[in-house]
Formats: sequence, C-alpha cells, structure tokens
Amino acid sequence: MVAERVDAARPAIVGQALGSVLLGGGLLALAYLDDNALLGGVALVQVLCVLGFLAVAEAPAAVGVFGIAMAAAVAADVTVVVDDGRVRYLAGVLGLALVLGLLHQLARRDRSRVTESLADTLVAVTLVTAAAGLAATARTPHGVWPLRTALAAAAVALAAGRLADLVMHRPALAIGSTRAWPGLLLALGTGVAAAVVAAQDHLATDQAALLGLTAAAAVAATDLLLDLAAAELTSDETRRVAALRPTSLFVPFALLGPVVLAAVRLLER
Repeated sequence: MVAERVDAARPAIVGQALGSVLLGGGLLALAYLDDNALLGGVALVQVLCVLGFLAVAEAPAAVGVFGIAMAAAVAADVTVVVDDGRVRYLAGVLGLALVLGLLHQLARRDRSRVTESLADTLVAVTLVTAAAGLAATARTPHGVWPLRTALAAAAVALAAGRLADLVMHRPALAIGSTRAWPGLLLALGTGVAAAVVAAQDHLATDQAALLGLTAAAAVAATDLLLDLAAAELTSDETRRVAALRPTSLFVPFALLGPVVLAAVRLLER
C-alpha cells in the first residue's frame, strides 16, 4: 500500500522524459539564437523553479520568500550581463539575500517556523543564482559551445535515463527510489554521445565527452534527489504532488549552471 501511494505521488516518467527534451531543447534553441534570448529562458526557469519549490516545501511566509528570491534573480541576471559573464559578484547577491531573509523574518507578525522559512529562502535564492550561471556561461569568450554541448547532453541524459527506468527499474540506485542503475548508466552514456555530436568541430572530442559526462552526472544526481523527495509524498498531498511535476523538470537545469561554468573555467586553462 505504501509503495502504491509513493508511485501515485511521483510524476509520470514518460512525461518527465518528454518534458526534459522540450525544456532542454528550448534552452538549447535559445542558446543558438543569442545571449539575450537565453537570458529570457533562464529567467523563466528561475521563476518556475522558485514557485515549484515553495509549493513542494509548503514554505511558511511564501509570498515574502518569493519576493526575495525574485529580487535575487534579477540582481544575479543583471550582474552577469553588466559584468560580461563574470560571476564575481554573485556571492554578494547571496549575502544580501541572506540579510533580506533575516529582515523578512523580523518583519513577520506571525513568527512561526522561522528557521524553516529562512532555510527555504536560502534554497530559493541558491536556485536562482545557480541558474544565472547558464546565462553567465553564454557570455564568456569561450563558453558558447560548451554551454550548447552541456544543454544537449543534459536533455538527452535525463530523457534516456528516465525512459530506461520505466523498463528496467532494478537494481535501484537507493532505497525508495524509482531510479535504477541501468538508467543511470544509459543516461551517462547517451549524455557523452550527445555532447560529442553537439560539439561538432568546436571542441576536442575528449573535451566534449568529459563535458557531456559531467553534465549528465549533474542532472542525473539532481533527478535522483528529486525522486527521493517524491518518496516522502503521498497521493493525498495533491498540491505538493502537482508542484513536484514542473519542479522536477526545471531544477536539474537550474543546478546545471555552476557545473557548466566551472567546466568552462577548466577548459580555458
């Protein structure tokens, strides 16, 4: 009975796979268009990530937390645009958001679940700041093709891994997870293959393969964490279950930002 409730609470795997292809493909198309178009896509990811997370977490004082997260998103995006893709001021954005979070807690009339609300604020701000890394990478001198390569690898890896989990769901990666080792291995392999194809002649084959493996591993790990979070929900928690569906799509791509940015820095050396 518990397993039935958990499975009912999880997003449909086929829908997740299709959503990953659409979202990853959309971001990839925007990355091919221009920097500003990608920035618009990143902004949408930031908004939907925060909305989904706050709904899944049932965050206290959610309106204030959302306002702080959106202010941090705007600040992060403007910073990477004005500073030509450099991220040296993003730590300042996080610091200011923490201060705002503390002031928000002091200003609340009903100060219940203060620690939880502050923690939710930091998570939401971290998500939007991480997503800004995608926009920052596109604006670095040598970041365009690595970003395109990583986005292609991430989309293909998520889709392939989730579809494989639908067919071969044993042995599981963790207790209570619907993600399995065959799906993970297929995700990593297809991610590498997609990266090599996407990079074409713009990156060395070994560099493209390593970048694809890194991107695929990052999104696969995030996907596993979200799947384990779904195990804590039941089908009776309709609002949280509904919010988990879009959240499971957007969060892996948001957290891909700092991974790609770090990979570009290493490739430049």
